Amino acid sequence: MKIKPTRGFTLLEVMIALTIFAAIAMVVSGTTSQSTDTLLQLENKTIASWVAENRIAALRTVIPAPETGDSDDEVTMANRTWRLHTKVEKTQFNGVVRVTVSVAEENQPDYPLVSLVTILGNY
Repeated sequence: MKIKPTRGFTLLEVMIALTIFAAIAMVVSGTTSQSTDTLLQLENKTIASWVAENRIAALRTVIPAPETGDSDDEVTMANRTWRLHTKVEKTQFNGVVRVTVSVAEENQPDYPLVSLVTILGNY
């Protein structure tokens, strides 16, 4: 009687293959997680820049130019609340002010995502 050669993988070969697969899966999972975090951060910065641009556009409609000083406000955009800090400073030119608008997430008001600066004046 002849013994047929067995087909298939040994336990050692299966364990090595599983180890390699697990290592690759961990790398892919880490990369995906990092990409998701980056995408979320980019989304937050984009919306924050829209909020800042909207505030500057609203200030451009104020005649005469806004009074100097600081102000804090909250705005809702994209179903989220954003904290705005607006700083209006005098410049060396009469009727011209420097405006800085900083936007932060509601839960982290001390860490602005975006700060935009513009010059406004009475034309």
